[in-house]
Amino acid sequence: MHEANMIAEPEISQETIQYFRDRYGNRFIRALRAVEEGNVKLYTFQPSGTSLWVVSGREHDYLVMPSVFCSCRSFYQDVVIARKAPFCYHLLAQRIAEIRGQYKT
Repeated sequence: MHEANMIAEPEISQETIQYFRDRYGNRFIRALRAVEEGNVKLYTFQPSGTSLWVVSGREHDYLVMPSVFCSCRSFYQDVVIARKAPFCYHLLAQRIAEIRGQYKT
């Protein structure tokens, strides 16, 4: 099953959680928690229709450009500089929230 379909399921099984945890580590757990706690927001401005994603972290709110950029320190340090990870948990949270339709507006 495609990963997006696995995340889109109304109830995420323990097997699915373990699959994503094995694949993405603790970032997945943190991202899922952010989604479940309602920390992902989509702002749409009128009349332009421009959209802006924001994920609230422990200390700050972070601007997220889906699949491209996050304003958090982890994105800069771990993704851009060290190349230790493909994304931070805020980017993953945004993607999960969008797939599940589980975000605030």
